[in-house]
Amino acid sequence: MRSRRAWTRFIQAATQPAGSQRTAEDRMTMPRPGRFAVPGWSSRAGGAAPFRRLTRWKERLSLNSPATGTAKVPAPGNRDLRLLPAAVAAWVAAAGVTRLDAAAALLGAGALVALAVGSGIASFFPAGWGRCRRLVLPCVVPLAVAAVVAVPAAALIQARTAGPVFPAVQDRASITAVLEATTDAVMISPDRFTGADRFLVEATLTAGTVDGTRFAARTPVVVIGPASWRQIADSDSVRAAGHLLPTEPGDRAVALLLAETSPQMARSADRTTFPAQVREDFVELASRVAGEGGLLPGMVIGDRSTLDASVEQNMQTTGMTHLTAVSGANCTYVLAFVFLGARAARLPRLPAAALGMLALIGFVILVRPEPSVLRAAVMGGLGVAAVLTGRGRVPLALLLLTVVVLLTIDPWLTASYAFMLSVAAAAGLITFGPVLAARLARFMPALAAQLLSVPITAQLFCTPLLLVLQPALPLYSVPANLAATPVVPMVTIVGMAAVAVLVVAEPLAVPLVLVAGWGAAWVGSVAEFFSAAPGAALPWMGGPLGAVVTGALGLSIVLAVVFSSQLLAAVRRPHHTSRRGGQRSTAGQGRTSTLVWLAGGCALGLGAVMLWPVGRPADGAWLVAACDVGQGDAFVLRTGERKAILVDTGPEPDDVDACLDRLAVTTVELLVLTHLHADHYGGIEGVFRDREVERILYSSTEPTLPAVVSEVSSQRPAPERLVAGMQGEHGDGGTYGRLAWAVLWPGNGVRPASENDSSAVLEVIIDPPDSTSGSPVTILMTGDLEEEAARSMLRANPGLVERGVQILKVAHHGALNGGLDVAHAVRPRLALISAGRDNDYGHPHPSIITGLAAAGITVARTDELGTFLVSVDDNVLRIKR
Repeated sequence: MRSRRAWTRFIQAATQPAGSQRTAEDRMTMPRPGRFAVPGWSSRAGGAAPFRRLTRWKERLSLNSPATGTAKVPAPGNRDLRLLPAAVAAWVAAAGVTRLDAAAALLGAGALVALAVGSGIASFFPAGWGRCRRLVLPCVVPLAVAAVVAVPAAALIQARTAGPVFPAVQDRASITAVLEATTDAVMISPDRFTGADRFLVEATLTAGTVDGTRFAARTPVVVIGPASWRQIADSDSVRAAGHLLPTEPGDRAVALLLAETSPQMARSADRTTFPAQVREDFVELASRVAGEGGLLPGMVIGDRSTLDASVEQNMQTTGMTHLTAVSGANCTYVLAFVFLGARAARLPRLPAAALGMLALIGFVILVRPEPSVLRAAVMGGLGVAAVLTGRGRVPLALLLLTVVVLLTIDPWLTASYAFMLSVAAAAGLITFGPVLAARLARFMPALAAQLLSVPITAQLFCTPLLLVLQPALPLYSVPANLAATPVVPMVTIVGMAAVAVLVVAEPLAVPLVLVAGWGAAWVGSVAEFFSAAPGAALPWMGGPLGAVVTGALGLSIVLAVVFSSQLLAAVRRPHHTSRRGGQRSTAGQGRTSTLVWLAGGCALGLGAVMLWPVGRPADGAWLVAACDVGQGDAFVLRTGERKAILVDTGPEPDDVDACLDRLAVTTVELLVLTHLHADHYGGIEGVFRDREVERILYSSTEPTLPAVVSEVSSQRPAPERLVAGMQGEHGDGGTYGRLAWAVLWPGNGVRPASENDSSAVLEVIIDPPDSTSGSPVTILMTGDLEEEAARSMLRANPGLVERGVQILKVAHHGALNGGLDVAHAVRPRLALISAGRDNDYGHPHPSIITGLAAAGITVARTDELGTFLVSVDDNVLRIKR
């Protein structure tokens, strides 16, 4: 106990200025100094009143309340919300301006400047204008901050879109470009048609040639290139040819460059290659010595190039992905370790702080300024400044000031999920973490409560954002993070020490890498253990709606924890009444109890709302569902209650799994892989999640199955190669009708010229349920069949042309090489197209859409509708989102 008190006294002495070690009683009696005071914002002028109201709810979070039974003095900075309006204004201004074109951005920035100047002038109105002043004063600083953020952002947008680059992007022109890489090449998902590896590089377009015209520029772009781009590193100069595509509004990059040639590279000789070389050496040493699945370089310097796919999947399933890359926590460890170590060596506070800041700057340069690292580094610098000026810890104010500073420097951070997650986690740990720890401390030791509160708080505040990226809840995230947390600081500090020693002598770094590798291996083992547990990832509502509903559920939990003391007090003590004017009134318990029970009711209700869509059918009498799986195909043909045929799986397991969950499909009677391109089979693992698959058919020119198909189906029915003439029937003709299918292509003697041309073509005839009183519906599924093979298929099946079909699945996502011959021959009433929204391939092609419309064929597309259902009622085909 004595050593703990001694360490505590050392921390206080290291972080407080000389002469500032006052007792708690002294601090409680001293007047509170104003932080970030703004002239004219006095309570007498009425300007502070909104902030007093804004911070009143924070008083309830104080750990000094009688219900907690503690005598600690709360950190006043945790309740300082005066910068909240400014931070919100900065975020809104940055998000708004970066989504505008140059002219609108300049106009918006000018309007904000005018409003800021006008409100500043209005704040000096004479006393007779009291009400006007009270309305205007709280707006002065937020409007000024919004203007400060918007003006440079608008100027940057104007500079980025000036010259010939922007028109070339809008025309999707071909270009020969000279690029300066700003990141290392990162492997992304393989090409969905060929399965070949692809790499992404962020770069600055410095010069180029479009239509024979040369130009110079400084335009940020994102390059997607083939495997030859693997070697590109930060600061390399690259020359390549490709074509430009526009990006989404709000993206940092002005254009997407799809590289069509290998890069002609010139390695830069400037100083930025030294950190890159250090990173490369450390990655190589860690891979050679540690052997922990490539996790160590990610945990220490944020390099995930050697991370095993299985380890990455385990970390994602258990909610530990943040440990595979450098985050704000790493910056905190480095800064605290160096600063406190310097103070332990009896260095004065100023040199110790300077040394810590130098270490932090070096760390950021080494790992590269990712959004979360930038946020933590800037916040750490402001924290050191606060300590040196004697202001102490004001973490919430520092976080808000950090947001304002970073958005002023880089307004495109508002579109970065890494930055949003970092800010959300930091805000939760600052505001709610201490409260949760205090509540948990009633039932367990204080240290255990503090450790447990960190992953719970981070999960509560980050889950709404994470669900936008992946609609699944990691069930074991809290215990997994608890098991891994103790070794994370050790891995960071020892790993960084190994990096520093590696620069001097590699043999001396080997023991440090071994120790850090042991910690990383422990983290990997924890992820593997929990990811193999039952129900490790629960399907959940995704997208913006899922984020909103989950956020409301999290808020209900936060309110229930915050007001738990009042609830317990209301339950345990009898109702005390008083006589006032001859009437009995219950003393303040009713409102508190009502609020707490309301929060609990909201939590239960929202939980029911979240769970309901997972297991219930999406609609009553649907026949066909087109799943929105991005740039790929996945079509569900209903055969019974919770039963269906699935034609293709899309590229990602999570997408097809979520769609089948939403449709309440638990048995896949037949899985058809029309051909073996990844955008048609890549999601197969998701089909087998908690479902029974009775039969698998596939078509291909390849002699063997892809590894993922072989692995998933190893314990299941063996996949069968299909040929023309195969057929089957499903359903009993009652509630869900009857379905019959037949394979029309490829025939036994056919040798397709390409994998696309080997696509299985199925004719499906559905007798609708008795309740719909409709005629049979014929559907033609065509995979990615290209134009010449489509003509051969039609010649081989003359009866198909005579019969015609009602619904046609347009080949190859509506690509130009699919042609219109099939549509013209079979005369469908409805054409289905599955394509990713704003995909890189330009699918569906405008000429295909125009040709279908000219033939009087209605088109339904997943890139416009998302997942949609097709039903029939009185011989009318109906489409429902």
